Amino acid sequence: MSKIKHVLVLMWLIAAVGSGLCFGQEQAENGSALDSLDAISAADTTISAISNPDSLSVTADSLAREEIGEIETTIEYSATDSIQMDVANQIVHLYGEAKIVYGQIELTASEIEINYKTNIITANSTLDTLGNETGKPVFKDGDETYETDNMKYNFETQKAIIDGVVTQQGEAVMQGNKVYKNQRDELFISQAKYTTCNMADPHFHIESSKLKVIPNNKVVSGPFHIKVKDIPTPIGFAFGMFPVPKQKVSGVIFPSYGEEKRRGFFLKNGGYYFAISDYVDLTMLGEIYSKGSWGVNAKTTYNKRYAYSGNFSAKYNNQKGLNEGDSTVVNDFWVNWSHSPQSKGTTRFSASVNAGTSSYNQNNPTVDLRNTLNQDFNSSVSFSKTFKGTPFSMNASSRLQQNINTGLINLLLPELAVNMSRIYPFKFGSTSAKNWIQKISFSWNMNSTNRATNNRIGAPGFPVVGYEPENDTIVPVGELGLQGLWERAQNGIRHQVPVSTSMNILKFITFSPSFNYSELWYFKELHYNWIDELAAVKVDTINRFSRAYSYSASGSFNTRIYGTLNFKGEKIQAVRHVAIPSFSMSFAPDFSDEQFGYYQEVQIDSLGNTRRLSRYEGFVYGTPSAGRSATASFSLSNNLEMKVKTKKDTTDKARKVVLLDNLSFSSSYNFLADSFQLAPIRIAARTKLFNKKLNISFNSTLDPYVYQLDSIYYTSAGDRQVAQRRRDIYKWDIGEGFGQITQANLAFGMSLNPKAREKQNEREEDLGPLTAEEEMQLQFIKNNPDLYVDFNIPWDLRFNYNVNYRKSGHEAAEIIQALTFSGSITFTEKWNMSFSSGFDFENLEFTQTNFNISRDLHCWQMNFSWTPFGRYQSYYLTINAKSSLLQDLKINKQNSWFDN
Repeated sequence: MSKIKHVLVLMWLIAAVGSGLCFGQEQAENGSALDSLDAISAADTTISAISNPDSLSVTADSLAREEIGEIETTIEYSATDSIQMDVANQIVHLYGEAKIVYGQIELTASEIEINYKTNIITANSTLDTLGNETGKPVFKDGDETYETDNMKYNFETQKAIIDGVVTQQGEAVMQGNKVYKNQRDELFISQAKYTTCNMADPHFHIESSKLKVIPNNKVVSGPFHIKVKDIPTPIGFAFGMFPVPKQKVSGVIFPSYGEEKRRGFFLKNGGYYFAISDYVDLTMLGEIYSKGSWGVNAKTTYNKRYAYSGNFSAKYNNQKGLNEGDSTVVNDFWVNWSHSPQSKGTTRFSASVNAGTSSYNQNNPTVDLRNTLNQDFNSSVSFSKTFKGTPFSMNASSRLQQNINTGLINLLLPELAVNMSRIYPFKFGSTSAKNWIQKISFSWNMNSTNRATNNRIGAPGFPVVGYEPENDTIVPVGELGLQGLWERAQNGIRHQVPVSTSMNILKFITFSPSFNYSELWYFKELHYNWIDELAAVKVDTINRFSRAYSYSASGSFNTRIYGTLNFKGEKIQAVRHVAIPSFSMSFAPDFSDEQFGYYQEVQIDSLGNTRRLSRYEGFVYGTPSAGRSATASFSLSNNLEMKVKTKKDTTDKARKVVLLDNLSFSSSYNFLADSFQLAPIRIAARTKLFNKKLNISFNSTLDPYVYQLDSIYYTSAGDRQVAQRRRDIYKWDIGEGFGQITQANLAFGMSLNPKAREKQNEREEDLGPLTAEEEMQLQFIKNNPDLYVDFNIPWDLRFNYNVNYRKSGHEAAEIIQALTFSGSITFTEKWNMSFSSGFDFENLEFTQTNFNISRDLHCWQMNFSWTPFGRYQSYYLTINAKSSLLQDLKINKQNSWFDN
């Protein structure tokens, strides 16, 4: 049936028509007027008084009237079955999916009665033919929704009496037997249940005899206790208050408690949350330990829509007596800052800071072992700007590299880069360049930096005035201080101007000549003098502007050679080989020549031996290269592909299968070098097998020169040592092959999952029909399913194997192997398990191994983490409510590695 919509002020409009419509008092006394209008069909929009000649017939879809009596706005109603109107008593009955809309109030139910004399709306459910309750009233007032058994609502006072209510305020769900609602939308619930579980029969709830709900503010409870699956627990209190905000509000954060072996009993992560605005907040937390340690933590998050977002935290800990009998006080701090821009303008600012004292992670361990085991931390802050309408852009940044194990710190503050994009000075108009003159282009790059480190400069191999060798080359930052670190800083500016073009030779060969100019600006330089009295070299630092330029020229030839072998078979259609040869020549002068002044010939010992030393030794951008260079470089890359077609292909298009991603050989030859003109030969290969599930890569270095063995000796520890020399003699000249492999690496990586297994099955099906033996095996599997694992269950298994080989001449070969593997399996939609481990081939034992099991318990969740052996042996079990409203409602059981 179609729905009928009417206005509840219809009877006043009818009464206003008067006696001409035969609805006067006289007709009522004679019984000739209808007391009610019955059997109004929802399929027709005409109201008819049936079997009465004086009845009213009005055709209308909807009539509207405002401010009649106590009605302040238009009321609309509808029903799918029928509507009955009792004009004399001013009552309207709605049957079948009844619905009323009155301002922001909406009510739906199986039956609704509207009484205009009392201003009360009554809604009820009904029983279907099977005796099941259907069409329970649902009351909506703005954003609030109430599911009820039945209710009465006074639209004048906006008060309601509700039986069997279920309502949700944010994440909180409340149920009650009897509910009273006032005009402020406050609820007074008797025999109430408060929970964050949205099940009709919740898994857990807080039960109270009375509950007051203040919308968008809080829930206040009388005496309450917690029930789990309707089983009472001894957990409760004399009163309770639960926030149900729809926006951030300030409040107290209750601490967690426990015990640590080193620091004693504790209260931590307690404090206060400040909801400063919708765009920024602040959390202040503290922790205190019974053995005297304490700490504070401040963190904030901020967000400006369409502009930027980020978070910042600063932690400080005062540690006392971490070791038995040790009263040393250790001050630790750690800073995290993440800032990300959201807009796409010409400027961009970003930050990623993760830095602190080297002992922080060890003194403040967490459940996350990855954070504890991590040794290297990198921080960066950058600002970039693109200048519209110009080829220029700039980037300013600062970086910090920190190794908390060695204490090494590299600070780059600041770094500035200004770049000019490539310009084609001889290209006119918007057309593409056609000849080599139009393809001539150049760009300009300027980089400047100030780099500070606490790493000592290594010994130069000869006596230097003021140099004191140290066993540890890293100076602690506390010993240096910020001023000492800044005094050790190296700074400079580098300009680079590359000029290039390209042209085609014989149609298929691309020739690309280029010229590169580089200039270094420093604000100091080094001067060396041999001091006979000290029998050492004195190094003086002269503070002045110093400039060093260099240049080089090169040209490269590149082409591609294709070879295709076609087959007449149904599966393999063709195999294609692509060879990419490359040949280049480069030239650079000897910038250590005296005419440039970048190097100084210095006596280094009392025998008069000399060495050419750079005036920019150890500087941030180095020194122009020493020695002339006229180098020819050559390389050859290969790619092998195959086109196949399976029986499942419904089109004529074949599928491409990569047999070999790359197989390359490369080396170079310096015609102007005094010796060792041929550089080591590099070999690399890469491919993917089993439909790209197994990745294999290989690279090696082949040294073509002979190593002459002078002697072999053993240290006091029994280690074998060799004395050898590299000779300028090719191995093939003395019949010893093409060279010695000095370095090699082989890596395997695989990821297995159900999709890979399905594709594997498809490939097996492509091989043709099953044999009789294969049919028997398949039938056995179907008859005995319990003997086989169903791999259709979502799972994933990943492993990586890496082996490195190193050997130099007659020294013993060094082989290092590493194996890591990890995986996960989802048993059901609620159960998941993951693991990670590895194997140490040197010690023949497993490396750090972790197991994690998670279980979705609907409104709760369980997480179990286990490290079964090793230094970090531990386990953690947490069962907690999902809702942020009840984040402190949890059970923790742990055996921490730092307490063992």
